[in-house]
Amino acid sequence: MTKQDINLKKFHRINNKSLRQLLIYRFLNHYGYDKGEISARAIVDDILGLIHRYFILAQPKTDGIYINYGQLVWMAVDVEDRPKRGQSMATTRLKPVLLTFLSDQDVASIKEGFSSRRRRLRRMVRWCQEAFDQGALLSQLDLAVLLGVCDAVVSDYVNEYQRTTGQILPTRGNIHDLSGAITHKREIIALYLQGYLTPTIASKTNHAKESVDRYIRDFEAVRTVYQHGITAIEDIVHITKLSKRVAQQYIDLMPEKKTLTKNSNTTISQNPHPTTPPTTAS
Repeated sequence: MTKQDINLKKFHRINNKSLRQLLIYRFLNHYGYDKGEISARAIVDDILGLIHRYFILAQPKTDGIYINYGQLVWMAVDVEDRPKRGQSMATTRLKPVLLTFLSDQDVASIKEGFSSRRRRLRRMVRWCQEAFDQGALLSQLDLAVLLGVCDAVVSDYVNEYQRTTGQILPTRGNIHDLSGAITHKREIIALYLQGYLTPTIASKTNHAKESVDRYIRDFEAVRTVYQHGITAIEDIVHITKLSKRVAQQYIDLMPEKKTLTKNSNTTISQNPHPTTPPTTAS
C-alpha cells in the first residue's frame, strides 16, 4: 500500500463521519430508498441546505445539552459498537460529543506561560475523557485532526501520557483493542495477578467490567494451555481461538514464562561452552 493509498484511507475514515455521509447511508440502507446513490446525494444536499438556512439556536431545555463558548461538537464512535470484520466508518455507530476546545485552565496557562506540546497533551487527555464520559471514543486520527498534527505525533503523545502517569488513555484503540500496543492488557492483567477484583480493575483502567472479564478469561485460557506443556503458538491459537498477535501478548504477560526464561538463561550462562566428547584417533 502506497503513502497515497494510506492517506486516502485516512481521508475516507474522517469524511465518512460527516452528517452528509450518515444521511446518504441511511437513505440507501434504512429508508427503503431505491433510486440510487446519485439521487440520494442530491436529496441529502437539499435537506442539509434547508437545515443550514433555517437552523436557529433555540433556548435549551433544562435537561438538554447546549454549546458554550470554547466548545465544539465532534462525531465519535459509540463505545458499545465494538469493531467487526469488514466494518467501515460509514457503518459504525457514531455519537455527537461535546468537547472543550478552550478551558479555563487553557486561558490561565497563557498568564503563566506554556509550551505548545504541553497544551496539546492537556487537550488530548481532556477530549478523550470528555468523549468517554459521554459514551464515545476518539481515535488517534480524530485527535490528530483536532490538534492539527499528524497521527504519529498523537501516538507519541499517548505513549508519553501512559508512560508518565501509569494510566490508560480511553482512546478507541485502547478500549476497543485496535492498537498493536499491549499497555492496557499489561495493566489489567497486572492488577488481576495482584488480586484485584473486576470492578476495581475496571475503575482503575477506564474499561468496562465486561472488557476486563474478557481480558482475564482470555489470559487464563492461554495460561492454562501453556502450563499444560502446549507452548507452540500455532497450537495455542488453535485451542483458544485467539489471534496469533493476541495470544503472544498474553504469553509475554505470564509471570511463570518469565521465570522459565530466567532459569533457562541462568543454565546457559553457567555452561556457555558445552563439552563435546573427544574424538578417537583411528
